[in-house]
Amino acid sequence: MKKTLNMEAEKILNFYRLFHKNGALYLDDDFESLDMLFDAVVNAINHCASLKEELPFNEFVRPSKEVACGDKGWVGHFEDRDNRRFFLSDVYDYLQLVYGRRE
Repeated sequence: MKKTLNMEAEKILNFYRLFHKNGALYLDDDFESLDMLFDAVVNAINHCASLKEELPFNEFVRPSKEVACGDKGWVGHFEDRDNRRFFLSDVYDYLQLVYGRRE
């Protein structure tokens, strides 16, 4: 199970690398890649198996689920790109701290 957790966490962290947002969420106004990263992370959280059980529910799992379900309150909250940045930054930091590679 630990291997599955690490693989799912690494998959999400790879999205940050793909969009060049690992550590750079606040450094530019590239809203298109920010929005695509947000969608990718929310989708990945919703579709992961083992990792979802380990993630903080109210901070990551619930917002991801509600956004995917179209909840107007959560969708409206995340229309503000700063709220997207905070969410993505928290997810990134959490995954790096708990599951990041120990190089």
